Amino acid sequence: MYLLMANILLFFFGIGALVTGYLNKNSQVAQARERWLKLGVYFLILILVFFSIYTDHVRLLAVCIGIVGLYEIVKAHLFSERPLLFFCPIVVLYIALIVAFINFGHRTSTEKVCSIYFTIVIFDGFSQLCGQLFGKRKLIPRISPNKTFEGLIGALVIVTSTSLFLFPSIDLSFTQTLKTTLFICVSALMGDLLASWYKRSCQIKDYGTLIPGHGGVLDRFDSFIFSGAMYGLIYL
Repeated sequence: MYLLMANILLFFFGIGALVTGYLNKNSQVAQARERWLKLGVYFLILILVFFSIYTDHVRLLAVCIGIVGLYEIVKAHLFSERPLLFFCPIVVLYIALIVAFINFGHRTSTEKVCSIYFTIVIFDGFSQLCGQLFGKRKLIPRISPNKTFEGLIGALVIVTSTSLFLFPSIDLSFTQTLKTTLFICVSALMGDLLASWYKRSCQIKDYGTLIPGHGGVLDRFDSFIFSGAMYGLIYL
């Protein structure tokens, strides 16, 4: 299963590289470099995360993501003019999600964690690629101006098709695979939108600069945190 997922991801990254090259044809040099940097760093992040899952260090990964994410949330609040009453419920919600996320990493088999993260990666990646290629209608412009209906539909079609192709390898029936995939995608989207909403509320562009080409640790892992937490609360 791991080898099959790795091959599919490499194939999809090849598609991503082709789309990036196509988009960079008429782009300025700085923008083209930023796209290639983002794609390259994302590839390295995937290797690190999948290696952590494969070696059964999901809890350690969840704790590290949770600590850095909490720092980014606090820093965002300090740069904003929002009252403390706005900040406290956000921190409580975030800590609850991280606890559920760590519990998810502790109680879920590495195969299922790998499958869930695999689904999130494809959903996030193709939401962006399909949106860049075909996106015209904004999904929720006030919260996440780059997300489009076309990107969402395209990502759902690709991730569902891929998951159904894989379901014999992950010991799930056709119906179970379909329900679980849609649940993970919806959770991933909600996590992404929540993180974007808080960022917009604090009037900041990025959560941090720790990951080159990306808007911080939360910007990169918000979907994984929320999906993992929801999966742990509902399925475990």
